[in-house]
Amino acid sequence: MTKTETLSDFTKGVLRSYSQIFFSDNYWFAIPLVLVSFLDISAGLAGLLSVLTANIAASILKFDKLTTAKGFYGFNSLLVGLGLGYFYELTIVIVVIAIIAGFLTLLITIAFQGILGKYYLPYLSIPFVLSLWIVLSAGGMLNGTEDNQSGVYILNKLFIIGGHPLVTLHQWIVGKMPSNFINSYFLSLGAIFFQYNVFAGFVVAIALLLYSRIAFTLSLLGYSVAWLAYSFFGTDMTLIGYSYIGYNFILGAIAVGGYFYIPSRQSYFWAFAITPITALVSAGLFVLLKPFNLSLLSLPFNLVLLTFIYSLRFRTVHGKFREVLIQEGTPERNLYSYQSFTQRFPNFGWLQIKLPFLGEWYISQGQNGDDTHKGEWSDAWDFVIVNSESSQFTDDGNFSNDYYCFGQSIIAPADGTIVIAEDGIEDNKIGDVNTVKNWGNTIIIKHAEGLYSKLCHLQKGSIQVKVGDNVIYGQIIGKVGNSGRSPYPHLHFQLQATPYIGSKTLRYPLFVYMEDGKEIRTYSYPSKGSRIKSVDENSLLKKAFNLMPGTKLNWTIRTLNGSEKVTWEVLTNSYNNSYIHCQATKSSAWFKYDGVNFCFTHFEGDRKSLLYAFYLAAFKVPLVNTDSYISTDYLPVNHTYNRWRLFLHDFTSPFFMYLKASVEVKMITIGSEFDPDRVEYSSKLSGRSFNRLIWTKNYHLVVNSDNSLRFINQQSDLEALCEPY
Repeated sequence: MTKTETLSDFTKGVLRSYSQIFFSDNYWFAIPLVLVSFLDISAGLAGLLSVLTANIAASILKFDKLTTAKGFYGFNSLLVGLGLGYFYELTIVIVVIAIIAGFLTLLITIAFQGILGKYYLPYLSIPFVLSLWIVLSAGGMLNGTEDNQSGVYILNKLFIIGGHPLVTLHQWIVGKMPSNFINSYFLSLGAIFFQYNVFAGFVVAIALLLYSRIAFTLSLLGYSVAWLAYSFFGTDMTLIGYSYIGYNFILGAIAVGGYFYIPSRQSYFWAFAITPITALVSAGLFVLLKPFNLSLLSLPFNLVLLTFIYSLRFRTVHGKFREVLIQEGTPERNLYSYQSFTQRFPNFGWLQIKLPFLGEWYISQGQNGDDTHKGEWSDAWDFVIVNSESSQFTDDGNFSNDYYCFGQSIIAPADGTIVIAEDGIEDNKIGDVNTVKNWGNTIIIKHAEGLYSKLCHLQKGSIQVKVGDNVIYGQIIGKVGNSGRSPYPHLHFQLQATPYIGSKTLRYPLFVYMEDGKEIRTYSYPSKGSRIKSVDENSLLKKAFNLMPGTKLNWTIRTLNGSEKVTWEVLTNSYNNSYIHCQATKSSAWFKYDGVNFCFTHFEGDRKSLLYAFYLAAFKVPLVNTDSYISTDYLPVNHTYNRWRLFLHDFTSPFFMYLKASVEVKMITIGSEFDPDRVEYSSKLSGRSFNRLIWTKNYHLVVNSDNSLRFINQQSDLEALCEPY
């Protein structure tokens, strides 16, 4: 990393310390917050000194660079400095204390990161509360400290900073908003940065609105409920502003409603529900701390939120109120990414259990079948092979050998360990059944704790594995027979949670299969009467899309304005997720490859880049031979719509999403199915508002046999060629 890049990261880390107060790492959002902090020069400078000290110390002590750059190690020190500068004039003594306090707060932050991190809990602003209590308590014993009186003369302070225009603007805001509720809301927002004036709160509110519509509405919700709660309790409403209680409700609502939990009706409800609790805790702590001359600061918010988060970890059913696992930066991004991912990958994390055979088979009895698949054993399948006339046998079907499936090889449906391999049971004559050993010759494979597959009615002497053997997907383990309660040859297949013959079935989907020769199903449940077969991975597409870390893609881009070259590189992040990175445009696109589909999952960077267009065009492309099959998927709306449409949509998104974006991909194979010359994808993107079509985009992608790629953006007359790699 160059010195310039190091300085840039340091600057962003300092700025993000301001925005992290609102759980944000957006440094553009931080800029107006920095300006607000300097409405009181003493507070602003002391805050800046403390946050600079914390970030410099974190860098020197070699704490995690990413954590520092995101502002996590700086925002508590910033708050301590702001508080110190608010209560005391910025003398030489206070300058020194601000520096010392910044370092002290960093150490307390690291300590609480370790203590609470063991329970996967955030340290929030607890270090700020403890450190400021210590600093303010010590301040009264030190020489050279003077009380800051600027807070008493709000108009004088504004006049010094901005002259008559700023004073006039402040008076206009106060005059246009005579409501005590609205004024108190702005006062509480300003108090977050130790700026007790309506103008500061107004600026923070505008910045918050531009940063996140969800966070802004949650701030109003939290404050409104607190106002009603205090009115109900009969408590003096001036406590909300003058004792800095108000921002506890604002930050608490944002934290529960949109940061730590996915924004939804449920998150808004719980943001509403915990606010009266915070109000009650605030009232109680106010009385308890008063004899010690200690301010509440953000203590109520911290105690209630930590208790709430920790308690919810003990839920047995999560429902629709879901915790955010990976922060995307804003409540809107958390919401849109979650909705897109859960819609596209509803069974993410499930094991890939595939069909236990090759070729096309017919389901003679499905789940909840008419014959034996009932009650606790309902989630199973019976498979046979039929001809073009849907007959299972040749001749008269009087002998097992007449049946097409008899003696056919079966394979392990996934990697695992053999736990039962029972052989030696005679195959029945056609029409007879064995009710004593009704499961017949059986293999049970353990795939994971609580997940086993069972294959029954196998041919006597055909089992090729023994207990304890490790098997891999596709390995031949036996042959179809007619043993057990089986009047005719067939394969019984089920998933179960326990490793015993006779265990009840487990409803668990099959990873991928082709149904009736035209539909590709993933994580689904085939039904009776379906003809299904394993999908064949296209070798050309596997070579093109199975992108290994370190792979470089060299593109030549041609437009009406000329040509240019750009290089992409495949990388992995700390979560072991793969992504394509374009250094020239500072853009990245994350993807998944499962052998059946290549899917992009996330994009960050320049929307004018080739990588963004490629992300849209190849959002989901099938990697198997599926000519004439149209694959449909849905894109996150925040990656496809312009800012003003999305701005308005953000307000309703936790409750109702009226914007939708979809992509349809048609695949054509040129040449032999097994040795194609090229594969062509045509992608059509559509955007709808209230189900009304408002825009379309078309792309064309060609994968050649020499592993080169040709990409066409039909809207911008762009054509790009990628060299073989």
